[in-house]
Amino acid sequence: MTLIKENEQVANNIQWQLITTFDDLSAITQQWQTLAQQSSTATPFSSPQWLLTWYRTYWQSNWNLMTLAGYIDNNLVAILPCYVQNTLQWPHIKVLYPLGQGEIEEAEISSEYCDAVIAKRFEATVLPELQKKLAALDIDKILWGAALQSSHIKGLLETVFKYTAVTTHSRYCIERSKWTLQDLSKNTRARYKRSNNQLKKINATYHWVDEKEHERYTNLLIEYHQSLWKSRGDKGAFAHEDFKRFHETYRAKNTIRISAIIVANKPIAINYYFFDDTTLYFYQCGWDSESYANFSLGLSLHLWSIENCPYQYYDFMMGELKGSYKEKFAALREPMTNIDIKVNPKKVFLDKLVQKIVSFKV
Repeated sequence: MTLIKENEQVANNIQWQLITTFDDLSAITQQWQTLAQQSSTATPFSSPQWLLTWYRTYWQSNWNLMTLAGYIDNNLVAILPCYVQNTLQWPHIKVLYPLGQGEIEEAEISSEYCDAVIAKRFEATVLPELQKKLAALDIDKILWGAALQSSHIKGLLETVFKYTAVTTHSRYCIERSKWTLQDLSKNTRARYKRSNNQLKKINATYHWVDEKEHERYTNLLIEYHQSLWKSRGDKGAFAHEDFKRFHETYRAKNTIRISAIIVANKPIAINYYFFDDTTLYFYQCGWDSESYANFSLGLSLHLWSIENCPYQYYDFMMGELKGSYKEKFAALREPMTNIDIKVNPKKVFLDKLVQKIVSFKV
């Protein structure tokens, strides 16, 4: 049998399910976790642990779950976690989002790398079938943020909707085995050396934090983070109750990683991470910006954490194309995109016009 015929046979054997209820989505958690181990694109942000917690935290009554799941011989081989937001005012447009995005801006948890999770051995046959399923969806617009240009979803949406995804951001990621301090600029190395000398004089130490201490360190991180951003006239990431509730719920059932700088048994700088088998994902940080304003605490903790990272990759995740602080760490850069497709451009234009009229009247 030729390879083409084998692929056709496999494609014919794929059974698709459109999942429209939380209970049905939750019911495949174990299969979803197994699938993630067989996929080349799975991250913590496409896991059932992350996305089901997001659903429980943010779900709205005018949203409709619309997740595609593909099975071969009753085994889950593909899942595209997504849903539709229905606007409340006329003309009632239907906007497709990845599960994990679309919450209000002030409560955003920044789910990145959202993508279809597909068993690697079945990618060649599943992707054309997914194209057909996406083309058949009843939607007016697609908003899919923080996607890698190399992702399945970017390729799928470009093909189905004749769209060209423009690079808007970069992923900043370090491959530990190929990175050394000598890759940094002379100025950055000098800052790190100076900061370490300052820290040595006050008997500061670096640590990976024991899991038993995670809640205490997280609470102090929040205190530092909020204090700094409020001093800059910003609310800070932890200002919204839904944001805090999401992370409290997630931490209760899933392990995170924390690194810290400690002086006299008190943490003065804290980094907060998620992880999978290969990668440590930097997510948030906080430091004592009042008592240690002349120290490069953020730089120092990152560089120590990179040097002592127990994973293959240290991922700063998405940053600006130019001017990002992440540039100074000599990370590899991978293009990312925020996808915005007007599937029904006339209806989307009408919706935008109505919004302007309503806001003008208000």
